[in-house]
Amino acid sequence: MMKSDQIKQHEHGENCECGCHDEHHDEHHHHEHKPITITIHDMSVVGSYTFSIAKSYQESETILDDLLKQAAKKVTDLGGIIGHIKAFLKSEGESCMISITDDESNKRYVKESQCTVEGVAIVFCIEPEQLQDILENVFKEYISE
Repeated sequence: MMKSDQIKQHEHGENCECGCHDEHHDEHHHHEHKPITITIHDMSVVGSYTFSIAKSYQESETILDDLLKQAAKKVTDLGGIIGHIKAFLKSEGESCMISITDDESNKRYVKESQCTVEGVAIVFCIEPEQLQDILENVFKEYISE
């Protein structure tokens, strides 16, 4: 085991083999994910997406339902076949910050109006670029690149 005065300061690269860390190095590697990614799986075109809707849960549910219907219609309008288009909607909910100065506690409540969407569109008989365009156009108001 190295003593703290023996550890040299250095940058850890993607393929770092310095021995200063364990096999979990990659688990702590942070990077930005694109809001929409397109892959090919067997004969299907798969579009994965994630974005936020800055509305209440009820409003977001209605918006998301409409967005998914728009995406489905655009796929079929191009002659594509829908395998599965789905999304998971999660509400951020409420939060509270409590701070204490002297003997009193102060509470500040925040009601958040933010929902996160994660989903996938599995389709057939259209090109990957076409699905990319569909998802970008349908979700354009909610994705940030």
